Amino acid sequence: MKIALCTPFKPLDNASVSGDVTIARDLRDTLSGLGHEVVSVPFFPAKEIWKHPFSWPGAYRAMGRMTEAARGCGAWLTYGTYYKAPDVFGPACAARLGIPYALFQASYAENRGRKAATWPGFRLNRRAMLRADHIFCNRFNDLKGCAKLLPPDRYTHVRPGLPEGLLARDGAAGAALRREWGAENARVVVTAAMMRAGVKAEGVRWVFKTCADLVRQGRNIVLAVAGDGPRRPKLESEAQALLGERVRFVGLVDRERLGGFFAAGDLFAFPGLKESVGMVYLEAQQCGLPVVATDDEGAPHVVAHGRTGIITPAALEHFTRGVDELIRDPERCAALADNAPRYVSEEHNARRNYGHVAEVLRRLAEARA
Repeated sequence: MKIALCTPFKPLDNASVSGDVTIARDLRDTLSGLGHEVVSVPFFPAKEIWKHPFSWPGAYRAMGRMTEAARGCGAWLTYGTYYKAPDVFGPACAARLGIPYALFQASYAENRGRKAATWPGFRLNRRAMLRADHIFCNRFNDLKGCAKLLPPDRYTHVRPGLPEGLLARDGAAGAALRREWGAENARVVVTAAMMRAGVKAEGVRWVFKTCADLVRQGRNIVLAVAGDGPRRPKLESEAQALLGERVRFVGLVDRERLGGFFAAGDLFAFPGLKESVGMVYLEAQQCGLPVVATDDEGAPHVVAHGRTGIITPAALEHFTRGVDELIRDPERCAALADNAPRYVSEEHNARRNYGHVAEVLRRLAEARA
């Protein structure tokens, strides 16, 4: 089957890789691996498009290019629509082509319709969701939004997934990093995040404060931090003030090298404040690391509490206590680590989970034909 894929929030080749770009790429690659031809339609930015009327002629012309690129496709699939970046392209392009229109990850927030500044985006997003033949939700919050708009047969839950064999624990590389950090005899906590303002930066600060608190209590800890972004210099300064020589910043780690970075750690810790999905938790677990995170939104849906990690209430003291539990109990930490790759393989396998997406699109295309 030939599937047109649209990403109105960012292009798939965006240099700054966010979690959404990563999920969209995995979705594309998995559908291709299942034997489908995925056509990435030309990108045009939809972010707050209603505020930029001078861009509308360009958007209209872009819709023509999108339609031509998708000609011959059996279905249209847009990844991501919400009030800031509503899918203004998919409904019209799919209608022109006479093919089913589907959404993957659509967020509906009624409060955005009560504010003048966000009302236009809310209405455009609502329009896209109402026009969709089917919506695939990889977040439980999105299921609640769909339930307010659509009958149950027009949306389904799809668990987040990782492609098979994408990541593997690289013990040799991990051991080399521990030697480089002088951490052979320490308990190594690793974390990774985009270092931008807001909850990402605040989450990294939680990890700094947690490790600094545990060092004061006598724990022999080294913290390794992966990631980059505009807040990195400030965060590095804050970490040095709290942890001194016990913190290492390694910068942005390419996805194919994460197996070595994760193998250098004993556990992965990141609170995941307002985290919508948290793909990094799946990546860490696939590489054999137990996870400590909070129950603030996404992490509980990709970490099995008590089986592959610890989910704590979203308060710093509880998060610190969760990290300390695994620092003080290496045997429990190792048992959770052993479970983690199997959990990802069994419950978050992209080929299996996204295969449902392909099957629904196939049925919609057949019904439309």
